[in-house]
Amino acid sequence: MAWNQFVGITMLLYALTNPVGAIPIFLAMTRKVERLKIHRIIILASVAVAVFFVGSALLGKQILNFFNVGLDDFRIAGGLLALMIAFEMFQAQYGRFIQVADETARDEVDIHGLAITPFAFPLLVGPAELSIMITLSNDNPGWLPKALLSFASVLAAFLIGLTLWMATAIERFLGRTGINVVTRLMALIVAAIGVNFIMTGIKSDFPGLAGY
Repeated sequence: MAWNQFVGITMLLYALTNPVGAIPIFLAMTRKVERLKIHRIIILASVAVAVFFVGSALLGKQILNFFNVGLDDFRIAGGLLALMIAFEMFQAQYGRFIQVADETARDEVDIHGLAITPFAFPLLVGPAELSIMITLSNDNPGWLPKALLSFASVLAAFLIGLTLWMATAIERFLGRTGINVVTRLMALIVAAIGVNFIMTGIKSDFPGLAGY
């Protein structure tokens, strides 16, 4: 894996999770939570995201073999899911069904539950993100590429945590309009990756199309 691929995958994972777009949801979820607990939620959510990504990177092939799914078929499915994420990001409908913590008393907040579900999964990392991660894992065979892919996952999780740590300042600086603009820019990256996955999978399944 080349250096530019490493950087590209790190930014792809960051764009897929879209922590900037999730800031309004995160602030609403933690409005009645103490600052110390908010920091613990951020750390736990970041660790959970890294675990999900690294697990998919290391066990991608085994997961596909277990379900008897071909790589190209999975690549097409992952590309379609990536397009769905991109369309959702374009419409600024991120996390529509996430319940916020406003209805929960300050002392009754379940930190582990809030951090891992629903925030880490499925708000930041869902089936589409895991599908793309498994596809990237199978496209980069060998222990060294998988190790770099895992490191890219950890780095992306760190950037996600850093973004959430500065959530209040970012929302104040960008405003809702600025957050929507950044989200749509990330959506373009995600959509482009999704189209690439779909086209690659189709060309592999139908080699005759590659000649046109």
